[in-house]
Amino acid sequence: MLSFLHTYSQLLTDADLQQACREGSVIEQDPRGPKVIQLPNGDFLKIFRARRLLSGARLYSHARRFYRNAQRLQQLQIPTVTMKSLYHLPQAGHTAVIYQPLPGKTLRQLIVQDLPRLYPLASELGNFLATLHDKGIHFHSLHSGNVLLMPNDEFGLIDVSDMTIYPWSLMCTTRIRSFARLGKYQADMSALDASFWCAVMQGYQQTSAKAQRCGPRILTTIDYLHGAIRLNTHD
Repeated sequence: MLSFLHTYSQLLTDADLQQACREGSVIEQDPRGPKVIQLPNGDFLKIFRARRLLSGARLYSHARRFYRNAQRLQQLQIPTVTMKSLYHLPQAGHTAVIYQPLPGKTLRQLIVQDLPRLYPLASELGNFLATLHDKGIHFHSLHSGNVLLMPNDEFGLIDVSDMTIYPWSLMCTTRIRSFARLGKYQADMSALDASFWCAVMQGYQQTSAKAQRCGPRILTTIDYLHGAIRLNTHD
């Protein structure tokens, strides 16, 4: 684990960034500048800018955390992006990574574009989530935009900077928080009916004894969120 602390960070100059913008495609930006650039070879350049002068990101940057988490996920055999390079920018606290993307579509894209494809894979999604939890992976930013369905119908994770990986399987309370975060997005929840979530939980509880013990409490949380969202959409 300590090797991730010593990954060499290269300087990405302003000229390098401008060249990347000219030759690639800016996928995402904000008032401070580009955030994600797709390079000509298909890789992505993702830029992290520290928002405050005194910030933990200045001590251990978001880019380094992203780099570390992606490598640790691959060690745990969880599909995710492949890291290529770690960078620091001339501006204090600004860092970046280049990574090879994971092919596929996010759950959010499938909900909007191809919902029927997602339903038969609900049990496999539950199995995937249980595998994450059993391996100690607490994805703080878990939502349908960060879970990817790959062309081989397996699931993977993207945008993995906000994550804690424990050397033990997650406790039930942490698992419930993970599902509660997944259920915060009303548009996603309202598009998926109770049969989908029942299939997710069937797959979840098949994975391990710990998942079986936590499953009923998680399902109660899903029932509450699903019911509350249904109520809100009919107000």
